[in-house]
Amino acid sequence: MEEAIRWMSQHGFDLLSAAGIVSGFLFTSASFRADTRSRRLANLITLTQQHRDIWEKTLQKPHLHRVTDPKAELGTTPITPEESQFVVLLILHLYCWFRALQNREVRGVEGLSRDMKLFFSLPIPLRVWEEKRAFHDRDFVEFVDKARGLS
Repeated sequence: MEEAIRWMSQHGFDLLSAAGIVSGFLFTSASFRADTRSRRLANLITLTQQHRDIWEKTLQKPHLHRVTDPKAELGTTPITPEESQFVVLLILHLYCWFRALQNREVRGVEGLSRDMKLFFSLPIPLRVWEEKRAFHDRDFVEFVDKARGLS
């Protein structure tokens, strides 16, 4: 017992300091995890708002519905600049999702690959993608092509 008291008197401050440091690390770790969850949720909300804003254009401009028409005839009615711009906005939005997923800023969305495959199988998005894909990063192009079932 006397040894324990002597040891505590000699090393008590060191023990208390070490406990404080460990507690600080645990608090910092918990705070970092909470901050990461909050940031991921904010990123998801932002991406969802962007998605909604882009697709709302089809409500304001019904002629953009042709972008999602699986029977759009490009031979008789070429893609309009507005349709092309709309698809480019969707591709850029997808690029934001891709980078956010890659950097673990958001979690994967179930069905994203199916949605991409369906979208890029449509005549207008497919044509615009084929025209614009050379302007995108190789890893993004591979991501899209994989979802389309090409790689």
